[in-house]
Amino acid sequence: MLFNSYIFIFGFLPIVLLGYYLIPNKRLQLGFLLIASLGFYSYWSAKLVFFLIFTVILDFYIARAIHRSKTQGSKNFYLLFSLFANLSILFFFKYYNLLASSVNSVLTMTHGDSSTLPILNVILPIGISFYTFQSMSYVIDVYRGTSDVHADLLAFAGYVTLFPHQISGPLVRHNQIVPQLENPKTYFFQTDNFWRGICFFICGLSKKVLIADSLALVVTPIVNNIAVASNTEAWLAILGYTTQLYFDFSGYSDMAVGLGLMMNIQFPQNFNSPYKSASITEFWQRWHMTLSSWLRDYLYISLGGNRSGRLSTYRNLLLTMIIGGLWHGGNWTFAAWGLFHGLLLALERFGKDSKLYEKHGAFLKNRTLQIGLTFFLVNLGWVFFRAPTFTAAGLWFQKIFICNSNISWDLRFVAEKYRARFFAALIIGLVMAFYAKNTWQFKFKTNFIVAGGFALLFVLCLMLMSADSPFLYFQF
Repeated sequence: MLFNSYIFIFGFLPIVLLGYYLIPNKRLQLGFLLIASLGFYSYWSAKLVFFLIFTVILDFYIARAIHRSKTQGSKNFYLLFSLFANLSILFFFKYYNLLASSVNSVLTMTHGDSSTLPILNVILPIGISFYTFQSMSYVIDVYRGTSDVHADLLAFAGYVTLFPHQISGPLVRHNQIVPQLENPKTYFFQTDNFWRGICFFICGLSKKVLIADSLALVVTPIVNNIAVASNTEAWLAILGYTTQLYFDFSGYSDMAVGLGLMMNIQFPQNFNSPYKSASITEFWQRWHMTLSSWLRDYLYISLGGNRSGRLSTYRNLLLTMIIGGLWHGGNWTFAAWGLFHGLLLALERFGKDSKLYEKHGAFLKNRTLQIGLTFFLVNLGWVFFRAPTFTAAGLWFQKIFICNSNISWDLRFVAEKYRARFFAALIIGLVMAFYAKNTWQFKFKTNFIVAGGFALLFVLCLMLMSADSPFLYFQF
């Protein structure tokens, strides 16, 4: 069930909101929300919901066991058990086939035998990366002593399974959500929150339907035919995908925030105009902010952070970004994307450590030029992120950097009726990305003019809404 679908907007959501506010008892409201969230997840697969339930129960009781343990050894055992169980499930579904195909490829090249490890036809549980990380963070926090143990399984289950964020984030922390679910005030209707929630939801829906989906109509066929695409088409594809991904994912995040606000649940900001960044370091402070902070707090710091000298810091940056890249999917291209960003972060850190920025001229200090260079580098990185194989990525880079006789402006793989829509969405998207405020900066005043504008925007989205247009981050 997609947020940008008629069944969700006119069926699931009204039923959930009515039940949430009409049930008179807080405990029953929370139970209803949990059932609704599990039902939302079961829409894709009733069988795979049991892995979600298993993760919730496992980590809730392991955290309690850690809290009650008297010795460090027993605490270590419980933590390792949680990490092993969670990561084993995640590895099997997401990375087994990657490992098997890689091993088989190596054996084929060295021994001519590729039949050692079977390739399994497994269905990836949707949102597994998000709910696994959210659940594990609770166990790690209890182990570190930075959080108290939660006494209520129902509230913890509500936090992990909560349908607005369970599929593609924001990647929220338990101490942000569980106290809200335990607060009786959360379950009383609040007009201001509900109105802001509607505005956030429509903004996100507009980003998805009007911009991201319009760009996908051209980007997808070009990428699928990148081997014979022209130089112009390759550039349009990279600019189009850079813009598409941002509005698709930030659109989902806005919709999730809006759904939370409709139920008086506050989610953290996930995007802060990332393409206005003047460095890759700043980009990761603005892009997918909840994942960035998770990787920093639970991976980078655990590896040693910047506490053991410059070389160790650079190594930790590389490892964190490579693992963060692989978190996105079972393909080595994601690792390459993470490595690319890790190298850029390490180079920026080296420049800061060696005071290069202080020693050199205006270029390194001119914010406009810095933003342009950062945006260009981010575009290059998205090639690894979008290309299905290294071969496709190599061909894409070749089309970008090596001009040939095929400099045609004709979009041969794209239906003519989509072209005007694509260019309009690309121009509007880039202008918004660089010059407009992000959704969190708007006040969303309650008056007839604002309400009428949002109503028209909502109707336009409904008219253009595709029957099957999943969010890009659903695959992660």
